[in-house]
Amino acid sequence: YPVALATIQKAPRASRPQEVARTYLRGKIELALGQNAQAEQDLAAAFAAAPQEENYALDLGLAYLRARKYQPAVEVFEKAGSFQKDSPFILLGLSLAQFLRGQNAESIATCHAVLSLHPDFSPVRVLLAFVLTMQGNVDEAAQVAAQGLHDPAPFPYLYYIHAAALLKQQSKDYDVILKDLASAERSISACSLCYLAQSKAHQKMGERDAATADLEKALEVDSTFAEAWYRLASLYDQAGRHVEAQQARRRFEDIKENKANRETEMLRGVFLKTLGGEGSP
Repeated sequence: YPVALATIQKAPRASRPQEVARTYLRGKIELALGQNAQAEQDLAAAFAAAPQEENYALDLGLAYLRARKYQPAVEVFEKAGSFQKDSPFILLGLSLAQFLRGQNAESIATCHAVLSLHPDFSPVRVLLAFVLTMQGNVDEAAQVAAQGLHDPAPFPYLYYIHAAALLKQQSKDYDVILKDLASAERSISACSLCYLAQSKAHQKMGERDAATADLEKALEVDSTFAEAWYRLASLYDQAGRHVEAQQARRRFEDIKENKANRETEMLRGVFLKTLGGEGSP
């Protein structure tokens, strides 16, 4: 990247469109180098000069999303959407930025707009189902996720979202829940949330040993998972493993203050990769 940056800086001045393209590419290189402030400046300049270029909008919007600058991200994707009216990625970026900014109703409306244009665009079903869940519309979320599982190439996270929604519905359809989670775990590396959900299902089925093993797997993936420690302490107590229960409870107390909404953070990372073309379907 340093060589690439030095090379592009030496390029001779050219036409206006070529200068805009060079500014954009320089911003991409600066992002890769971690020079975020300069990258944002160059990407913003390129986008301002050519807002009709989809990639200019996507990269600038992504830079803002990664920096948790959600209002500027909303503005970029809204402006880009006036040129790219049927781009599923521009609209997915807008919906994600709206959700992360707390504009849940707007995010849901944008998701529906995407699905009206691209009914098989599986990532947006994940986002829609998740936002609906966060709003407490669990029944609708489960329905959206279930519909998405019939897509030609379902996004792996749909399986997790569907299982999580069924659990929140107090569904006793444990075969479906466990099958969904098994599908999610095959495709999602190190999915601690999948193991947590699996543990909840096994516990409801009265399979305490399996529920305990699931939580232990979750903690192998992420030893700072506060909710997993909390639930594990209870299961250890029920099994008479009181020393281990005390240890688990201490671990929970040590890390509970740093507890984040792991579902939001997981899906935020997933959609940033999808919008950036990393492993996108």
